[in-house]
Amino acid sequence: MASYVVLERRPAAGRRIETELVRDEFSYLALIFPLVWLLWYRLWFAAIVLLLVSVGIGMIGEYLAPGPAMFVAGLVVSFFVALEGSAWRIAKFRRLGYLETGAGVAPSLSEAEIRWFAGSGAPPQKPAPVTGHKVATPPPLPAADHPDMVFGFAGER
Repeated sequence: MASYVVLERRPAAGRRIETELVRDEFSYLALIFPLVWLLWYRLWFAAIVLLLVSVGIGMIGEYLAPGPAMFVAGLVVSFFVALEGSAWRIAKFRRLGYLETGAGVAPSLSEAEIRWFAGSGAPPQKPAPVTGHKVATPPPLPAADHPDMVFGFAGER
């Protein structure tokens, strides 16, 4: 199962809330095709930096360590893009005005969307007010939807 970060932007009055779900995990496509992956998700600055770093590694490698060392250096850069690519996508949405509103775990993007929108339609539960010296007890937690899930995120429904 993959974890998804939910980002929402509340536009001007009269328009719907824009919601984006970003898969927060290692990307194998970014490992194999880092430049294409960055361009696909419109991470222009990261793509330009990747090109500059690749050209720099190529130029340095011509003089210092041609051969297998260059392959390893390129693989390290690709590995870094595969690890940090989802964080760069989340940062891009934050720059565009999105706020991180939650996280969830699901096997696919469509399942994550179903889980998020099915749970976000219900009104939030307010705790019972405290009266006198009695302490109100919180409502019981709902039963687990998926018994195969052992760990989860704090914001998971």
